[in-house]
Amino acid sequence: MVPRRDTTNADRADLDQHVGYMLRQAQLAVFADFIASQRGPVRRPGQFSILVVVGRSPGLSQARVCAALGIKRANLVAAIDDLESLGLVRRNASAADRRANRLYLTPAGQRALQHALEAQAAHEARITRLLGTAGRKALLKQLAQLSKLSAP
Repeated sequence: MVPRRDTTNADRADLDQHVGYMLRQAQLAVFADFIASQRGPVRRPGQFSILVVVGRSPGLSQARVCAALGIKRANLVAAIDDLESLGLVRRNASAADRRANRLYLTPAGQRALQHALEAQAAHEARITRLLGTAGRKALLKQLAQLSKLSAP
């Protein structure tokens, strides 16, 4: 019988020197803090992003929301299904193209977005306390640069 190895103290080698690994670790921590800060029906960062975009631009097509957020259509459809079942978003068929749906926040969606924005502000304040104002600004600038990478 092969002895079981204890992986709780596994050597991560020098993974902390890899941008992708550290970016993922940071994402997990930031998303966990975001989720913990939300108290209403909006619990996930993806839901929040969709509500923000639709809230700022009522009547956008699903295709335009996909393009704005860099989300695959199938993933957006599932997210909109969830938001619709929560009573936060409604779809209206486009008058110009009956195959396209226009998205709108419901009154409950508008209230949920307001609560989520307030929680988001507190979440961002925690990040700013951790990084400092200049550090946060520099991080956002560096992340914008990284987002320019494209797959080969």
